[in-house]
Amino acid sequence: MTLRICSYNIHKGFSQFNRRMVVHELRDRLRSLDADLVFLQEVRQHHRRDARQFQRTSFGWPEQPQADFLAPEGYDVAYRTNAVTRGGEHGNALLSRWPLGDIGHHDVSDHRFEQRGLLHVPVHWQGGIVHAVVAHLGLIHSSRVRQLQLLAAYLEA
Repeated sequence: MTLRICSYNIHKGFSQFNRRMVVHELRDRLRSLDADLVFLQEVRQHHRRDARQFQRTSFGWPEQPQADFLAPEGYDVAYRTNAVTRGGEHGNALLSRWPLGDIGHHDVSDHRFEQRGLLHVPVHWQGGIVHAVVAHLGLIHSSRVRQLQLLAAYLEA
C-alpha cells in the first residue's frame, strides 16, 4: 500500500501576494488531492482581526480553526501553535486519514523575530508507526541551517 502525502504552506488562509482570502479554495484543493497525510504550515487556530474583517457568511472567515475546516471528513487533526501575534496565532498542522498518537511540539526558534516549531505526530499505519514531523523553517539561510540541525538532532533522539 502507498502512503500519499502532501505539504502546503497555507499562508494563514490568504493568497501570498494580494492577501485575498483563499481558505475555501484551499479546502477544495486539498480534498481533491486525496492524500493520506497533509502537512500544513502557517495555519491559524484563531485570529480576531481577520474574523472581523471577513463576515461570517458561507464564503467568510470559517468559524472553526483552519486545520479543522480544511480537514476532509473522517480525518484526524493535530495542531500546535508556533507564533503568537496581536490578533491571534498560527502554527503547524497535520491532517491524517489514519489514527494519531500523542502529539508533540518542539521549539526550533532561532531568534525572537521568527517563532518556529516542529509538530511531531506518530501516525498508526499498516500495523506500524510513521513519525510525521511538520516543519516550517525560517526565512534566513543561516536560521534554516540551524533549524535543520535541530531537526536532525530531534529525529536522532
